[in-house]
Parts: sequence; structure tokens; C-alpha cells
Amino acid sequence: MSQSNKKWTRLFKGEYQSIWETPKDKDGDFDYVFSSRGVFVYFNPKEFSELMDGFREISDSHKPTGDCYR
Repeated sequence: MSQSNKKWTRLFKGEYQSIWETPKDKDGDFDYVFSSRGVFVYFNPKEFSELMDGFREISDSHKPTGDCYR
């Protein structure tokens, strides 16, 4: 989507990453936007859900050490 990020709703703000939601278009479609280090990656809701499932699966089977949960 080529919308102005001024109209996005921030859902999460971390120290290094942010997650945004774009406004719905006339068909009710929207995207989630993952922002990290100046790079913006757009996901439709189905793609975003798959990404979250992947993170959960990895998190459940691999317990990281250190300050990664900071």
C-alpha cells in the first residue's frame, strides 16, 4: 500500500521494531506493517497470522538465552 504512514495505527513499539496497522480501504482490506531499522515490510492479515504462528513455534521449541526478551 502506498498510504501515508501518518494515518497508520501503531500496535507495538519496541526498542528496535514497531508494528503498525494501515487504515482500511474501501473494500475493508488493510495491512500490518513491520518496521525495523528503516525497513517496512507489509503483510496482509493472513500472512501476518502465518508469521506469528512461525514465531510461536520457534519460541516454543527453542528457548533463547541472554537478553533477547528485553
